[in-house]
Amino acid sequence: MTANLLYAAVVAVREVANVVLLGSLFFLLFVQLPAIARLKSARARLALRKASFGRLFLWGWLGLGVLWLTALYDLLRVDGPLPLHSSAAAVLAAVFTLIFIIAQFGIYLQSIIALDEGNSERAAWLNHQLHWVLRFAFLLALAVLMLHQLGPVLIPPEGFSLQDLLPQG
Repeated sequence: MTANLLYAAVVAVREVANVVLLGSLFFLLFVQLPAIARLKSARARLALRKASFGRLFLWGWLGLGVLWLTALYDLLRVDGPLPLHSSAAAVLAAVFTLIFIIAQFGIYLQSIIALDEGNSERAAWLNHQLHWVLRFAFLLALAVLMLHQLGPVLIPPEGFSLQDLLPQG
């Protein structure tokens, strides 16, 4: 009974982390950045983007860390080889993590430096690039979530074959 409660707690924490990570990305990309783009002052837009991306990365790393910890728990809990959907989700999650690292410590950091140097044009271009990189990352994170949630359903039950669905004769 205790193992079931622990697993239920891990699943609940994982779902909250998914909401934090995907919700943060969704809100930034599809709500906040379009609203910021409507501001007339380029300086104000860049300052708000800087603050927005900073908070996204803070909450994104928190959610991502929790997701990796719960994945490690699942890995330790599995008897035998990992299911194919779990392996695919792990690969996509690793790619997402790499993209998130590049987004924060590459593109975002360069945009902050450009902004501090007064090069607003370069900072705006880098922010535009960051926007597209994070859209791709959002799609990857969504794919990981879908694989994790729907993967067990996609595996046919033991003894089931696609041949069973074909007409006989």
